[in-house]
Amino acid sequence: MRHHSLRSRARLPRTLTTAAAAALALVAVSACGGNASAEKTSATTAGSTPFKVVLPWYADPEGGGFFAAKSEGLYQDKKLDVTLQSGGPQISATQLVAAGRAQVGFTDAAGVIQAQEQGIPIVAIGALYQNNPVGVMVHADTGITSFDQMNGKTWVTQTGQLGPKWVKKKTGIDFSTQVYQGSIANFLKKDTLVQQGWPTNEAYQALKAGVKVNFVPFSDAGFNPYNDVFFTSESYLKSHRKELTAFLAASMQGWQDYMGDVSVAEKANDAILKANGEQSSASVWYAWDKQRSYVVAGDGKKQLGAMTADRWNTLIDQMKQLGQLKSTPKASDLYDSSLLPTIAAPAALPAAPDGSY
Repeated sequence: MRHHSLRSRARLPRTLTTAAAAALALVAVSACGGNASAEKTSATTAGSTPFKVVLPWYADPEGGGFFAAKSEGLYQDKKLDVTLQSGGPQISATQLVAAGRAQVGFTDAAGVIQAQEQGIPIVAIGALYQNNPVGVMVHADTGITSFDQMNGKTWVTQTGQLGPKWVKKKTGIDFSTQVYQGSIANFLKKDTLVQQGWPTNEAYQALKAGVKVNFVPFSDAGFNPYNDVFFTSESYLKSHRKELTAFLAASMQGWQDYMGDVSVAEKANDAILKANGEQSSASVWYAWDKQRSYVVAGDGKKQLGAMTADRWNTLIDQMKQLGQLKSTPKASDLYDSSLLPTIAAPAALPAAPDGSY
């Protein structure tokens, strides 16, 4: 059974097959299950603008900065009445946003490219993870710390995931694959397997099972697309720049506070646990701690959510090399970073509270 607190990231290939499905399903978006919210307001605050955000996944620390912005009243200060709606395998943020049922959703950078290629009018407006946290893990006692050492192994990977394809092309190694269907049980039993996952979720599952792991992100092989990319529809971007600017300002401040102030994190994590009772306090604090280095990496040190044309063009080139694109998009059509505030990463990343995980 899959638990929300230890989810498998089965949503990752949204960049491939789901983009095509979304294009066909836009007319039927009302049936996609968009009513489940991680956080609901009883009534719209007087004088504020309703604004729905489809979270990257179920309520968890991956959306922690948004819960922080809510708990701190930052959205209210910007006259936004923000609803945080749970994501998950049955929720297509692409459908909801493109159809105007939500204002902001999340995917990875490849998802934006492929959605546009399918004719789905979404645009990136920010990128949470500057270093993409998706990768693989191995049993630490194998001594494996690099992709070259994984040659000839069996990799348990998500169907359609581009990271393993790039590793093969870049490093020249070869490996067989098994389909990752949401459980790391086989990996825990077999130290010969290489397991796809995140350093927050799958790594925590292994920790709880008493298995020490080494985690290697696909970015170590040069495949580093932005992840948890904020996107909106082209029409909403054109007509509601003021609201989007306000949302990004409050959200990036919320993320800075969430990562750098334990007291803010405590309140936000309490809200996350209230919204998703299938998690534990320990799993939430573990994810809070481990994800931060991926958010503040690179350009994120000076500007949370930053995006550059160079990074987008690199991904376009890599996707072309992997045979994933029928055309060559312009980076300027994929993203608009002009609405992002200049809010830097926290000056320091404090340790998690003693005994929190």
